Amino acid sequence: MSPKDTQIFLACSKNDKETLKRFNSAVSKEAVNFIKQEFEAPKAAPAWQTIHDGLAASKALIFLVGPKLVEAKGGADWSQIRAWMNYELGLAVALKLDVWVICDNNVTINFPLPYLSNYSMGIETKPNGYEAKVIRGYAEGTTFEFGYSKPRRYFCPNKTCGARYNLHNVLRKGETIVCPSCLKVQSFPNGWQL
Repeated sequence: MSPKDTQIFLACSKNDKETLKRFNSAVSKEAVNFIKQEFEAPKAAPAWQTIHDGLAASKALIFLVGPKLVEAKGGADWSQIRAWMNYELGLAVALKLDVWVICDNNVTINFPLPYLSNYSMGIETKPNGYEAKVIRGYAEGTTFEFGYSKPRRYFCPNKTCGARYNLHNVLRKGETIVCPSCLKVQSFPNGWQL
């Protein structure tokens, strides 16, 4: 399989145009195909089949979390957004795909996305940035299942959660994050990946 045959499924809000623009800028030079599905967009019938076929042909599912998606929680479109998220997440897990949650710069997730294998906060748009390296990795046959890099393995200490995922950020001493699986605040008194 050549890199141009590699496909990644990108799920996002149609209202997060700036987030999508930043992400596209970060990965535009990588030789992979993205199939993009917007949660709120009308879908051709049968929509579930279109999503199924797109995910079945993909190496990973990326949930791109921007400010408009976070603001949508509880709004008029939220039940439709959540239904498509749940369908995509469940199908990706059944297909054994890597599941990513990538939050835009300065955006904190406010809805749970369990069963993820990768969590990244912030989009690095400089040439050959982190997102570009990850996408290039998929084109070269790498997978990012939990534990692909021992130092990145993170276990949520919340006993009612216990999520485990690769945490792709450097955190300074004392920084905190919100677990994307249980939404509990996690503290890093000694930092992470320093």
